Amino acid sequence: MTATRLFDKRAGWLLLAGAGVAVVTACGGDNSSSSSASGAGSGGAATISAAQTSAGMVLTGPSGNTAYVLLDASGKPLPCTGGCPAVWPALPTTGTPQAGSGVTATLATASAADGSTQASANGAPLYYYSGDTGSGQVNGQGLMSFGGTWHAVQANGQAVSGSGSGATATPRYGY
Repeated sequence: MTATRLFDKRAGWLLLAGAGVAVVTACGGDNSSSSSASGAGSGGAATISAAQTSAGMVLTGPSGNTAYVLLDASGKPLPCTGGCPAVWPALPTTGTPQAGSGVTATLATASAADGSTQASANGAPLYYYSGDTGSGQVNGQGLMSFGGTWHAVQANGQAVSGSGSGATATPRYGY
C-alpha cells in the first residue's frame, strides 16, 4: 500500500471520527438543556430530596436513589478515591444543590475524585451506591469498605447508623 493511499484512509477515518464527535456534541454534549429530564434544578444544580426508606427518611439525589457518606471510625467524612468511585459514584451537580421538600441539611458542592463537582450535605461529600438499583433502597447502609463505613444521610444531614431496616440516627456524626 502506498503512503498516499494510507494517508487517504487515515484522513477518511479522522473525518468520520470528527463527524461522530460533532453529532454527539449536537445531541447532548451539554446537559443543561436536559435538566428537567435529569431532575436537576435551575442552572443544572441537582435537587436533593428526602424519601422514606427502611432506614428512615434519607436524602436522595435526582435519580431518586439514596445518598451516602463515607465516614472514618471517628465520624469524619472520607473522600472516595482510587477504585471507590466505580462502586460509589459521586452524586453529581453543576452548581449548589437545591433542597427539596423536607431537606434541612446544609447543601453545597465538593470536588469529586475525577475533578468534577458533586453535592455535599453538612460538609460531607455525597455518593450513590451501585448496589442500589432503584428508589427507596439502602443496600449500602453500614457497609465497610474503602477505609470507612458507608451511611445513608438523614434529611437533616446526619448519618444514619446501623445497617439495613434497623438503622437509626447517630447524632455523634455531626460533620
